[in-house]
Amino acid sequence: MKMERIEVPTHKELFIRKMQDMIISGELTPGSRIPPERELAEGMGVSRTVINSGIATLVDQGFLKVQPRQGTFVADYKKEGTLKTLRAIIDLKGDILSDVEIRSILEIHWALSQLTLRHAIEDGNDQEIEELGAWVERIGEAKTPLEAANASFEFQWHLSMIGESDVLTIIIVSFKPAVITLWQRFCRKYGIEVLYKHTLKTYGFIKNRDLDGALHWLEAFTTDSMDGEYTVYNK
Repeated sequence: MKMERIEVPTHKELFIRKMQDMIISGELTPGSRIPPERELAEGMGVSRTVINSGIATLVDQGFLKVQPRQGTFVADYKKEGTLKTLRAIIDLKGDILSDVEIRSILEIHWALSQLTLRHAIEDGNDQEIEELGAWVERIGEAKTPLEAANASFEFQWHLSMIGESDVLTIIIVSFKPAVITLWQRFCRKYGIEVLYKHTLKTYGFIKNRDLDGALHWLEAFTTDSMDGEYTVYNK
């Protein structure tokens, strides 16, 4: 049995997660001023360097904003958030995403996959499409749900690269933590083989330049993942 490595978070990561959780839960509301760095450091038992660096990250993620000579305030991330904010939320929640959030991610994944399939089938050359096959086989060869989930994401990412749409590729990358989480859950419930067979069939449609077939298969599988045989959340 292959064991997955256990990683211990740093003080900075723990501080960031605590602040994110307090902001997302509403404990810290938009516009509220957070305590000075010295007070936060003393209260949490960490150095000011940890707090300063953590605040910089939270500002970059869109959770906090610094107003010169006034202090640091909670930002309205739902109004002013970016892809970095979204990715941070997905990273934070991981395997405890709510059913509504999971369904939303599946629907977005469905929409993005339709675009990547269309670009690849209509614009990709034979060599680019042939090279996708290696990522399909990596799913089948995976020993753990995490390995299979990563290979599945790589398949979609390389598929998006065929269309040469930088915007689409970046959006797909921003959803990587959520997609990895969902495919891991899927593989734990139904097995790696099911994910492999699904991807292999998708790849077959791509190789045959069968856009209608690929889109219909994608719709059927997505529907099954939300409301059918292969649900990845508890309805």
